Amino acid sequence: MENKPIIAVVGAGAIGLSLTGWISLQKNRDLFLLARGKSVPEIRSHGIQLHQTDQDTVSSIRVNVIESLEEIPSPDIIIITVKNYDLDQTAQTLRRQLGNRQPIIASLQNGVENQRILPKYFSKPTFGVICYNAWREGASKVSYVKRGHVVIGALKRELQPELQSVANVLNPGLTCFVTDRLQDAVHCKLAINLINAEMALVGFRKRSIESEKILVHITTRLLEEGVNVLQAAGFKEHYLGVLPSWTEIRTAVNDPESPANPLHDFIINRVGPTSMTQDVFCGKTNTELESLNGYMLGLADRSGVPMPINQAIYEVAKERFCSGFRPIEEIELWEMINDRILNRSLELHRN
Repeated sequence: MENKPIIAVVGAGAIGLSLTGWISLQKNRDLFLLARGKSVPEIRSHGIQLHQTDQDTVSSIRVNVIESLEEIPSPDIIIITVKNYDLDQTAQTLRRQLGNRQPIIASLQNGVENQRILPKYFSKPTFGVICYNAWREGASKVSYVKRGHVVIGALKRELQPELQSVANVLNPGLTCFVTDRLQDAVHCKLAINLINAEMALVGFRKRSIESEKILVHITTRLLEEGVNVLQAAGFKEHYLGVLPSWTEIRTAVNDPESPANPLHDFIINRVGPTSMTQDVFCGKTNTELESLNGYMLGLADRSGVPMPINQAIYEVAKERFCSGFRPIEEIELWEMINDRILNRSLELHRN
């Protein structure tokens, strides 16, 4: 590959915009953002607007925007940032536009669904774990707490040169680590992603929170369940930068409602509106609930470890995530969780 590869970032969500913006700061003229719909004219007119939450200023970064790979020379690296539920269709479209060409693919979705989908279409897929919080404030604006890092790995050992090429592209914009423990990293992030459905249900960052204590209590308990399942399934902890460690999660369980809870600052001050929150508030009924929460519950069943709080949140989300979605107060959510746990216990006793 040439020293300056042609790069295409596919997807103009929070991750796609933030990565493109940070990489563009290095004056890479061979970087293109593939977007669609109303995002295209907005980004072309205003650039990518990046806002770090502890600063008053907004950086506006001009980028090359395309709507098809056919508009540019053959890319050497394609960074795919679309959601899991759009991934298969996106991969099919890219495959058709690429013809027989096989660029390096860097897939940046949560969960393991991308590991099943992308090898069907591409011979050099790599997979990344995003370790920072970012959310879209508009078609071209993204807010973030701080630049975090990305962990990347592959299913095949022979793709080490490709992984290094991806790291070389990402590192000028944010820190990128190559790992030989991809599954550990992916599953550790999956445990953190368990909060996505909960935060969507209560409308975190979309409404005023009535009880931070109860929200932190629920979040701490559901994260602990996730860690317990991962350990029972044989996964090892992998460093995820600014995201909570297993030690922090276990320490927090001892007194989850205390301000001294090491998760309190993360939950209240460093979590933005999750992508699932934005989906349901936009009226979408297709979310990542199954690929994140549903997958972890399946892993719990196979590992023989109960996840009662996560099970209850999953059930409530399946009922509530509809076109007429309305958030519920965290106090009501906690009552619903306890009611479902009690009813399930009574049902098991009767059987």
